[in-house]
Amino acid sequence: MSRMFKLNLAVLMAVLVSSLTFSYVGVDNKGTWPKSWPEELESLRDQSRTVDVLHGIKEKVYEIPFTDADQFARAWPHILKVKTPGAPLILEKAPSMYCVSGTCCSAGARILAPSNLYVGELTAGPPWPENLKTPKGSLPEYVIHEEGKWIPADPNRQKGDYHSRLRARTDIVLIVDGDILDLNKIPLPPHTPIIDNRFKDQSKDVN
Repeated sequence: MSRMFKLNLAVLMAVLVSSLTFSYVGVDNKGTWPKSWPEELESLRDQSRTVDVLHGIKEKVYEIPFTDADQFARAWPHILKVKTPGAPLILEKAPSMYCVSGTCCSAGARILAPSNLYVGELTAGPPWPENLKTPKGSLPEYVIHEEGKWIPADPNRQKGDYHSRLRARTDIVLIVDGDILDLNKIPLPPHTPIIDNRFKDQSKDVN
């Protein structure tokens, strides 16, 4: 095998590995969230799943399905503790499919969290630098790496940097079925933006 052929093969393999790295979506049938999260969530790891997203954006998604209303009610205050202050609470109608992985949840919580990937000498996860926060103290949903530091990702200005966006905020999506997860039976956090997507598709069908 010639030296030039070996060199070209090495370059080709590097390109292929790079392409795979930036389009990877992996599913682990267990909750692999950080051990720093509330101890009360430990018993939920085996019924949960983790989606590693390196497909355009980079984040970890933890899906915690529930089949018992009492179990969810006990877990809910502790799930809320992992939400970033100022982050919205998102409501989805059950069943809800996470389009990136194709995984489906009938009722429960989907937690959108930082990837904790290393980018240069930085880690894409908390604690984040104070300069990222808004005057109200909230974090941007995504950041990008620029000149050795994190800056908020601006979807309007930085369209070319889509593939380098990393999640900064931890958001919670509630998948509401009205039975196991009934919004009338759980306390919602005060001073929290609510994004209600439960009737989004139905509204499109209204004449």
